[in-house]
Amino acid sequence: MVELLAHTQPNPALHGTDRAEASDVASIWQGQSTFAANLIEYAARLCYRSTHRMGTSPNFISARVREGHEDVIEHVVVTLRWTDTDEPALWREASRHCEISRIAPRTWIVSGNTRVWLHFFREGRALEAVPLLKALVPEVYDEFDCEPEAPNNLPAVAQEPTDTLLTALQPVHTPPQRVVLLGYTQPVLDDPAVLLDHGSACFLFEGISRACTHQLVRHRLASFSQESQRYVDLTKGGWNAVVPPRVARNQEARELLDRSWESLQATYLALRGLGIRKEDARFLLPNATETRIVTTMNFAAWSHFLWLRAVDKAAQWEIRAMGQEVLRMLYAVAPKVFQKHMDVFETMRN
Repeated sequence: MVELLAHTQPNPALHGTDRAEASDVASIWQGQSTFAANLIEYAARLCYRSTHRMGTSPNFISARVREGHEDVIEHVVVTLRWTDTDEPALWREASRHCEISRIAPRTWIVSGNTRVWLHFFREGRALEAVPLLKALVPEVYDEFDCEPEAPNNLPAVAQEPTDTLLTALQPVHTPPQRVVLLGYTQPVLDDPAVLLDHGSACFLFEGISRACTHQLVRHRLASFSQESQRYVDLTKGGWNAVVPPRVARNQEARELLDRSWESLQATYLALRGLGIRKEDARFLLPNATETRIVTTMNFAAWSHFLWLRAVDKAAQWEIRAMGQEVLRMLYAVAPKVFQKHMDVFETMRN
């Protein structure tokens, strides 16, 4: 027997008039499917800088799955409870990207993103869950011939969004950096240790440098969809640069960087004019180039990220600032999980 416990839900602070203040995040609601499917489409379109086309192609996600561009479907996480079976005990060997907890004899909690579940289904595993997953994200599971089965009595989130929570989860914009919690899962579980593995969060980071994302993607138990320099044309004016604070405070240093970046932009434009493809012209772009990236991790992976990047004074300034905003939001969602991180953070600030 299988039961749906949780799946990625939208950040409640993005509802209503607040959506317009979150960059182009409002375009998620222009999708023509479930929130889960719209989130996947948004992550995919962000890679190509085409979020303005949200909802214009009903087969967009199905096409990405058919062509093997499946990393974009990793941003939706689904948690199921299995009873009267020991089959889930074997699934961890099939995919290291799922989390499995035995909570009672022949009773299991299994969390995985929609790509993990697609992998399982293609191998003939967990097929009882196909109708549930197809109801959540029909476009991902087109290849399976069955009727979707809408879940019954599933709470939208594990807690009602109070005014305090809504305030804590607002997008944070410290120019040029912006941190937006897009969605999260929070299964109703009493054990913080179990929630650590089965809770998850999906963030949008923008206005950060490639130097910053090079550090971010080193956290490998995660999913990333980043704006592509291979497919996005970055001719003059198409990219901005993140300026380190120490450089910004030094006029001579800032002038040197500005002249260098102007030269690079002109050279990029010249290369494109010579017929050089975007994937080759990008070789001259600096680490300072601004970028956007959608990032999803479970709470255990976010915990590791926060210890290294948010509350370690040795962390590089840009990713530390980003990580501290992540910590504030995750603490608001799951204080029992992130209390120790917040205690250290408060000590750093005092």
